Amino acid sequence: MIDDTYLKLSIHKAFLGHIGTNIRAIAYDYTNICIFIYAYLNQEPRDDDFEIIDRAATEILADFPQLESQDITLIKTANPIASLNAHKGWIFVRYEN
Repeated sequence: MIDDTYLKLSIHKAFLGHIGTNIRAIAYDYTNICIFIYAYLNQEPRDDDFEIIDRAATEILADFPQLESQDITLIKTANPIASLNAHKGWIFVRYEN
């Protein structure tokens, strides 16, 4: 079983320095064997966006040997952040007027 508090600390540590300028928000979810990362962007995702988030997700996997995989979803959206699915919680939310 995954300790929620330790997972949240691991996620926030992993994403320090791993959030690109076109990312509006990042949410997470997980099961006993997989971490899911959902990044909401203000433009079409670039290869760099995926690679940066993939590095952070790999750091999370290193902290939790029971997690066997990661699933990263990049979503271009102009919808208000308050209307986006936070899943189990927000990792990052950019301030927007």
